[in-house]
Amino acid sequence: MTDANETAWTAEGGKAIPNAVNEGSEGAGFQPGDGVVEEASGPQEALSADRTPEEEFLAQMLAATGATNLEEAGLYDPAEVAAEEERIEEEMSPEERQAKAEHDALAAAFNMIRERSNEGKLTTPGTWAAAGIVPDHLIPVDFSDLAFDEIIAAQAASAAAKKVAEEAAQAAVADADAVSADSSVEDVAASCSKADEAAGEHAPSVDEDDSNTSDAGDSLDSEIETPEWKLDDIKVLEGKQTYLYSSDYMTDTYAHWAFLAEEGDDTLTLVENAREESRLYPRPMLATSLSSKPYYWSAEQIEQAWQAVQESGSYPDIKTCEASNGERYFYSTDYLSDAQAKALAEWYSVERYMNV
Repeated sequence: MTDANETAWTAEGGKAIPNAVNEGSEGAGFQPGDGVVEEASGPQEALSADRTPEEEFLAQMLAATGATNLEEAGLYDPAEVAAEEERIEEEMSPEERQAKAEHDALAAAFNMIRERSNEGKLTTPGTWAAAGIVPDHLIPVDFSDLAFDEIIAAQAASAAAKKVAEEAAQAAVADADAVSADSSVEDVAASCSKADEAAGEHAPSVDEDDSNTSDAGDSLDSEIETPEWKLDDIKVLEGKQTYLYSSDYMTDTYAHWAFLAEEGDDTLTLVENAREESRLYPRPMLATSLSSKPYYWSAEQIEQAWQAVQESGSYPDIKTCEASNGERYFYSTDYLSDAQAKALAEWYSVERYMNV
């Protein structure tokens, strides 16, 4: 950067944008009541010529917003942010560095659960290790234990807070009901007002400042620690290994099907899908639906699973039928008769298209 251009950079807030409009200067920039920018002086025109296209764009953007530097405009130089984070980390003790590494890794792990759930995928502790988010000072199994401890603690704290809030609400209702029938309207209103105040005092909140919290609220805060993580959406499935998903992004039903797919028990997968389809809709399950997400079975795999179901003798309710076009279905006689299954198969594969 040239000396002339360097002098045009404002000093406030660290590194700023060259030639940003200085609201305190005279003869330049926006003046109260003006709708245009006055012509810049000769030296400013020279400095503008020295700017890079990026610097000129940022200077114009800041001038339009009235900001004098990046920070005022809500923008930050990534290099400066990284340098500041590095400086802070260098000043940490070894224990503080490890704690930060664990916190950052946990945040990444919980975000991964939600991102993968949004993609229709379950997450295992091995997924974290494969992604390289395990801190250097921990082995994968120790990090997994730490993550599960945090999930359990956060959900327990959240449940305790909800219980206290529910009890406070119930107490408020009980107080209102206790008002005698012959009480005046003013007495009833006062009682309801007190009930609302009591509920507000006992309801835990992470948004209110301590200075705005009553003595009762302060006592509650001391008894129930606000969880650092909000993890009520994280669910766990146990099988050959442990799976996690977020109920904010994946339904429990789909998680169960994804779980079966991950477990690799084709026989049980076919059986449970056929039963669920027969019970829920009710209708027989189209065999080729097992070729879709999350299973992606081939025709050969579907046939092998059906043979395994027959040979096991453990699932006498599971049967098969075909529509007139040759499409195959599976169903459970616990929920559909043979005649119902056959009729529904014909409807879904053939007749409904004839009526369109």
